[in-house]
Amino acid sequence: MKKGWKLLCSATLATIMSVGALAAGCAGNIDDDTGGIEVSQDQIDIIQAKYDAQGAVYEYTGDPVTLTMSHWDSDGASKERAVLDVLLQGFYKRYPTINVSLDIISDYETTYSNNFAAGRVHDVFLVSDGVFTNWVKASSQTMVNLDPYIAASELLDMDDMFDSVVTRYQYDAATGLTGQGSQMTMPRDISAHVMYYNKDMFEEAGVELPPSDRIMTMDEATEMWTQLTRDLDGDGTPDVYGVAGLNMEGLVWSAGGDFVNDERTGFPTEQSDLDALEKAYKYLQDAYYTFNDGKGIAPDASMNMTGDATTLFAQEMVATVIAGSWELATIQGNSFDWDIAYVPAFEAAPTKNAWSGSVSYAIYSGIAPEKLEAAWKLVEYIGSPEGQEILSATGFQFPIYESIASSEEYLATYENSKPSNYEVFLKSAAEQPAGTWMYNQSNQWKELSYDTLTANLLDSDQGARWTVSHFLDECRKVVDQYI
Repeated sequence: MKKGWKLLCSATLATIMSVGALAAGCAGNIDDDTGGIEVSQDQIDIIQAKYDAQGAVYEYTGDPVTLTMSHWDSDGASKERAVLDVLLQGFYKRYPTINVSLDIISDYETTYSNNFAAGRVHDVFLVSDGVFTNWVKASSQTMVNLDPYIAASELLDMDDMFDSVVTRYQYDAATGLTGQGSQMTMPRDISAHVMYYNKDMFEEAGVELPPSDRIMTMDEATEMWTQLTRDLDGDGTPDVYGVAGLNMEGLVWSAGGDFVNDERTGFPTEQSDLDALEKAYKYLQDAYYTFNDGKGIAPDASMNMTGDATTLFAQEMVATVIAGSWELATIQGNSFDWDIAYVPAFEAAPTKNAWSGSVSYAIYSGIAPEKLEAAWKLVEYIGSPEGQEILSATGFQFPIYESIASSEEYLATYENSKPSNYEVFLKSAAEQPAGTWMYNQSNQWKELSYDTLTANLLDSDQGARWTVSHFLDECRKVVDQYI
């Protein structure tokens, strides 16, 4: 690994991003064929010329070869393929004798889990952080340990990547723990949660905009969301609410607790965890039924039936929504003025205010020996600064290199577009932990307990509504049964 290669993003990237098909510029023009992703060969040439000038060397000594590669259809098959096609344009110019046969697979995580057992594994395959723990523990022998390749690479600087995007794909076979040990996959991207807000609704309600330079406390946020919740027709029921999409992981973590014990073998027993769980779920219940003189600051189940949180935001039924950076293209299509701020949090651990997500790529350990060098070249290119700049030019992600993502030149590309507070994405990505799905091989313990039983905590029938204490008692039983 080349040490100290802190590749500051030059004006070149600013040029690419300003003329490229950013999500900010193309959200209203997404078509069925390409997903609205368009990056010209000229744009790719500009990026590659920069790295040529910096002395980057792309060498492949093997014979001509065709690699197989798998990817999911998470954001739609056409869009996912279009993004990778842009990346491969750059890759083919660097490695003209390596061809890639790309498969976009529906229901990817379930399908590919079955593929392992059947031996139907691509040379290079996508691994999301949602399945990494399960796959690496159940099928670690299907993944090539990337450590020796990374150590020899002159293109990568893993130390400059966001730390959490690197460590979440590490595995220690001796202890069975993730987050440490060998690098089993190459990270491709990282996403973060932020609070999107409707600036027009703030102005109409006479409410000060949320700060862009710090995380609001929950007390501050509650006051803000209460002021934004309004009864427009005077019937006694709010027509517009302050917030949708409250993130339970962020509430629990920022309150200083967790959903399981430190060993991740059962329901928590430490008082700090129990207090945090009670505080977080009490806040959730109060947001629906106690705050704002009992009218709530979050939309009830009947309003939620009209769509998910971002849909309610688009329909201007909520003034703010806590959602991921992957929603950017959708939110760009809204007609009202908007921006982003940090997700509000409790004060015990405010930077743990939500979870972040990521995908990566692994090399199949059963790959034909004559393909191994080529497979590494592909994986290395995806993680290289050049590959990251090309991927970022699609507007589908931001770079996983901190020096590139936080450079003045990169941030300048958003000065005259939305969001204007783009650095909030980057700082959130640097701090927010991976989700609870990385705790164990299966996340069933959480899905069947906290996630499923929350409906009882928020029951519109007050007589049937569970108390927080009863809710946590029931969660304890399910967690201990399924973890």
